[in-house]
Amino acid sequence: MRGSILALILLHAFAASIAAAEPYTPASDDVVVETLPQPAGRRSGSAVAPTNPTSAVAQATSDFEMARVSGDPRYLGHAQAALQPWWNARTPAPAIALLRAQIRQHNHNFGDALADLDYLASREPRNEQVHLMRAAIHQAQGRYDAAEQDCRRLALLAPPLTTADCISRVISHRGQARAAYDRLLTLRDRAGDVDSKQLREIELTLADIASRLGDEKAREHYLVALAAGVDGYALAAYADFLLDRQEFRAVLALSQQYADHPDLLLRAAIAARETADPQGPALAERLRSQHAAHQRRGDFAPSREYARFLLRVEGDADAALAAALAAWRSQREPADARIVLEAAVATGRAGVAASVVEHIESNNLEDVRLQALVKEVRRLEETLTRTARSLNDSLSLEGEGRREGAPRARIAL
Repeated sequence: MRGSILALILLHAFAASIAAAEPYTPASDDVVVETLPQPAGRRSGSAVAPTNPTSAVAQATSDFEMARVSGDPRYLGHAQAALQPWWNARTPAPAIALLRAQIRQHNHNFGDALADLDYLASREPRNEQVHLMRAAIHQAQGRYDAAEQDCRRLALLAPPLTTADCISRVISHRGQARAAYDRLLTLRDRAGDVDSKQLREIELTLADIASRLGDEKAREHYLVALAAGVDGYALAAYADFLLDRQEFRAVLALSQQYADHPDLLLRAAIAARETADPQGPALAERLRSQHAAHQRRGDFAPSREYARFLLRVEGDADAALAAALAAWRSQREPADARIVLEAAVATGRAGVAASVVEHIESNNLEDVRLQALVKEVRRLEETLTRTARSLNDSLSLEGEGRREGAPRARIAL
């Protein structure tokens, strides 16, 4: 019961802070709305990587946590730089291997991250974080059997609520979303002392499942999670929830309240475009500059976020589809499936989404947004099939007419 009481207290506290925020619209395009500071401790010049493993782990841990909380990718670069002397080591110390896996996972380098985690599992088979991370990566790849196996290995290693949270996330993608939600909610309410970090993780799982089910209770879970601890992932997920409900002004308000979180920039740009907000062009230009900078550095990789930018901000459906399909090859979360389907519908190319539709249907993936998009793809396929059949019939009639010397038939499509 304590879990539900704490959730209620946090909900009211955070909801009040959100309600107090009002979106700010600059008077002109010349007004500077945000200046990103250099990460703390890095402002006097480039950092020198520690040569002592203990110091390196401490520095990299601090930088990685800052990257997670702030969403600022520069901290990830600093974390990697701290580990540079051991970055390519085949058998590093476990603490270094774990941090390296975290950085690689965050950068969507799943293959190398899993290699690090497999190495760690052989060294520290009772390390619960290793199994949690492997489960998360396998789930992101759409490998639900492997993810569930890792979750179940936690039963003897982690608190029951941690194991239940892990399993609920996985089975909610395999036709058991409502059962997973109800079970996890019950366990949360029955729990005794639940620290804010664990509560945040549980609330994010509940929010994600409820959102996919089209359940408005997702809003409450997102607010509780944010009250328990704000980070880039939670803010972006809540902003996406608001975008789906066309609460564009609320998205702009959220981005103003947390202006130092870059994860909200894309969401704000989408909301600004939908509302013809004056800050829209400036937000779009900032995103263009970011992507161009990644391309210049050579660390650019197509992602669903980039595909969303192309589709929802730039209005370039063809480029968005190419980026979404490239991202789908390595990551298969519901959000990845969604942008492929949206871009496929926008371009009228239903066939390219076949693998996505097959993934959704073979796993019985419950998501009201995906189900609606699959219906659109099916309708598009039927239209294309009818058009092709009509064209074939027309060509057949023309061929018969030429053989018989009859006038050529013309069928308007």
